[in-house]
Amino acid sequence: MSAPKSSLPNKPNAADRVRSADLPVAWIMMLGLIVAVGPLSIDMYLPALPSMAEDFGVSTAFMANSVPAYFVGLVFGQLFYGPFSDRVGRVKPLYIGMTLYVIASIICATTDNEYVLFVGRTLQALGACVGAVVTRAAIRDRLTAKQTAKAFSIMILVMGLAPILAPSLGAIFLQFFSWHSIFWFLAAFGTLNLLLTKFFFFETLTEENRNIRPAKEVLSQYWDLLKDPTFNYPAIGGGLLMGAMFVYISSASELIMDTYGMSATHFGWLFGMNAAGFVGLTQLNQWLTNRFRILSILRFGAMMQVISAGALFGLGVVFGTDAWLPLVLACIFFCIAGLGLTQPNASAIALAFQKRRAGMASALQGSLMFSVGIFGGLLLNLFPVNPVLKIGIAMFALMSLGTYLIWQIDRNLNLDNAE
Repeated sequence: MSAPKSSLPNKPNAADRVRSADLPVAWIMMLGLIVAVGPLSIDMYLPALPSMAEDFGVSTAFMANSVPAYFVGLVFGQLFYGPFSDRVGRVKPLYIGMTLYVIASIICATTDNEYVLFVGRTLQALGACVGAVVTRAAIRDRLTAKQTAKAFSIMILVMGLAPILAPSLGAIFLQFFSWHSIFWFLAAFGTLNLLLTKFFFFETLTEENRNIRPAKEVLSQYWDLLKDPTFNYPAIGGGLLMGAMFVYISSASELIMDTYGMSATHFGWLFGMNAAGFVGLTQLNQWLTNRFRILSILRFGAMMQVISAGALFGLGVVFGTDAWLPLVLACIFFCIAGLGLTQPNASAIALAFQKRRAGMASALQGSLMFSVGIFGGLLLNLFPVNPVLKIGIAMFALMSLGTYLIWQIDRNLNLDNAE
């Protein structure tokens, strides 16, 4: 049975997958708070990059390398937590990851060396990524494929507030305190996650569903996942689409604040508008999944993103930095908002047929996203062209490939037969 919507579930039976019309909404929203530590850590300090660069005596572009440094931690951390959570359950990894996150946040808050900051950011990500891995796997433990798509939409409603509010919150901190205060706040949020884990996160993976294959076989199990067509097309395709957003995150400060001269406060508002579009479409996705096939919604969202990225690429080619800013922002908005239709559904399809390796599947899917983010950041540096064109090239290339893979998903895939 599902938990009532008004309360958190009382130690749900992991073997009992919810099949009623109701979802454990309070439990899912609590998971959203846990996973929100990721977008908060990425987005909250973005308005501070220019002032951090000034303090460390480097350029904003150099300081922006702390973003891909964070992505590196996300890639490798998720690959560890996935099989670990499949073996020992979902609770222990959360304690380990969140404790590491709090320690790393304190390192970032107290350092006066840019390279120590980069290391601290990587350690921060190694801790934070446990939330995304474990919450996706826990949802897969309890829910069916269609309910999983809806659950991801609900969870994004909560965690989606982070990228909407984070840049503005960071800008507010900068008005009254130094950039160090942002990392102290993140350390406190990590402590909140430890408390949520202690009092409200109950084990969802039963002993009989745990993966007991030897740890030395982890690489071969990941390889088996990559060869599975029920996983690889939606996971890699969705990863490319989501990874393109991280290209934007890596370059947003340079584009909006340096190139177009926006203030930190206005940057926060503009960044929040994109995140609001993303969250809005995830909520629309809940309604759409009751009326259309998940795969059809996924394909529509992918087309919306690639067309918008193509328009941005065109603006960069024709006008460069003389492109009208509202038009540039509109293209970026639809690229990011379209994720609300692609990410919940791509994730649901990728995890639908995974059972004993749901944690590994969740981890590999997340690692693919951030690997694309790292690659996209490097791709940006390869083109000595104007910032608008650089972002347009990277986002259009990644989204085109992602859309192609989405269209390769078997149209006859029967998600109702997923275990």
